[in-house]
Amino acid sequence: MALLAVLGGTMAVHSHNCPHCGTDSVAFHVAWSYAINDAHRVAVGICGKCRLPLTTYLYGYETSPEKFAGDLTDRWQVVDVWPAQTELSAPRHTPQNVARRYLEGEEAYRRQSWNAAVAMYRSALDIGTKTMPGVPEGLSFFNRLKWLHEHHHITQQMKDWADHVRVEGNEALHDPDEFEEADAKPLRLFTETFLRYIYELPGEVAVFRGEVPAA
Repeated sequence: MALLAVLGGTMAVHSHNCPHCGTDSVAFHVAWSYAINDAHRVAVGICGKCRLPLTTYLYGYETSPEKFAGDLTDRWQVVDVWPAQTELSAPRHTPQNVARRYLEGEEAYRRQSWNAAVAMYRSALDIGTKTMPGVPEGLSFFNRLKWLHEHHHITQQMKDWADHVRVEGNEALHDPDEFEEADAKPLRLFTETFLRYIYELPGEVAVFRGEVPAA
């Protein structure tokens, strides 16, 4: 009940990107703090969206944040926060145009924007398969996968896997009006695995052989 009172009251807040749900500049309501010495203290804030905590290391000679109503940074300097937001990255050796779409999908996934995540993962797969050397123009995504399998670029298992995730938007797949996490999560895993298989694995082999410099 005390925590609910804090969240509903006029206590200090700290605006920060949430490392848990990915919401940008969300308000963290200070629920508890502890003075390390006269100038330093730690404060725990609760995300206004996902309700998970963020620990903030503060510098300043003001009173306890629990007794202050307003923006925490008006009175204290934020030295550090825990946990830090994880930096997103694409599989190594992924071409930039494909990596950009994949990372946009990762950003959307972290924000729980499932429609945007599905769209960007699909775009990464679409561009990735279209630009593979030798792939004929004009093929659908699944026919490109078939070609890649026939020419030994992907395994039968990966080709079969694509049949069980929403990798291509069409009437046969009966896309919903709104995608959910259950749609985005398997597509995310497939996209990451696909990029690792067709870009990262051969890229690392080429580095090992000295054919290309290490990144």
